[in-house]
Amino acid sequence: MKQYTVRIPATSANIGPGFDCLGIAFKLFNWFTFSWENSDQPVSYQEQIKWLATRTASQMPMLEAYVQYCRLFNVELPIPTKVECIRNDVPVAKGLGSSATCYVAGAGAAQWIAKQLYSADQIKSDFNINNVDPFSKEAILAIASTIEQHPDNLSPAVFGGLQLAAILDSESLPHVVTQKLNVSSDVNFIISIPNFSLKTAKARGVLPAEVARADAIFNIRALGYLLTGMSDANHDLLRLGLQDRLHQPYRAGLIPNFYEILNIGIKSGACGSVLSGAGPSILTVNINSQVNSQEIKNNIKNCLGNNWEVKVLELDHEGMVGYEGKTTF
Repeated sequence: MKQYTVRIPATSANIGPGFDCLGIAFKLFNWFTFSWENSDQPVSYQEQIKWLATRTASQMPMLEAYVQYCRLFNVELPIPTKVECIRNDVPVAKGLGSSATCYVAGAGAAQWIAKQLYSADQIKSDFNINNVDPFSKEAILAIASTIEQHPDNLSPAVFGGLQLAAILDSESLPHVVTQKLNVSSDVNFIISIPNFSLKTAKARGVLPAEVARADAIFNIRALGYLLTGMSDANHDLLRLGLQDRLHQPYRAGLIPNFYEILNIGIKSGACGSVLSGAGPSILTVNINSQVNSQEIKNNIKNCLGNNWEVKVLELDHEGMVGYEGKTTF
């Protein structure tokens, strides 16, 4: 039996003004193990589809990405005997990219088993006009992006760090353009996770189809402040940059006492707080050299009470990592 474990970090998208284009990875992980009893018996994409229809809903996101690798890279792969989430530290429907971890894991597992059977020269895809190396992380991002159209969550899950990302129009594999951005080691992050969840579809459903020009300009300006503040650990720029008019004002009604919660971090000395992804978790950004992040965490926890879990998160710079065997690491 062959086994392969994929570790995927949690991600926080948007980060205030970076709506649908900015995301960051943290050292909070999901681990998935894929097992193959008959790894030397690949089957066609059509057989994969028949098999996929018999799987449980909990396995579907990982296996959908697995099968998508077969389709887009035109390869036959063995059917996994078992797929397990052996450790799940990324909460579901809390704005920390749990679905992205599933899609990236499935694509990563398909890529790993494909490496056991083929060379890169043997894989000739009708879709692959963007010259994506089938054994690269770019391929994993492209596969996942065909299913979940949120590169702001997917790109940090694959590559780690702070990522600016966009899906460009393409007739083949999605052409995802990413840029890793600098984050000073003095910039710290605190996540506040409530005991209720919020589906992305519901959070997107409250957004308007159009926004005012003044609001668009406001966000462009704030994004510039945010990225410079992240790189330079500049408290004043981060305070200006952690603001948004494109999604947070519309989603505020979905989270009780939303603005009061945002202000807890500021009153504790942090630069500011924003929705993590579509919510309901709240991400607080702090300059640790000015105010200790543990103190801010404790203040937030005291204010929010037992219905919220509050923790300091470290930035993850690796993104997706895989190892042969069934293990956590």
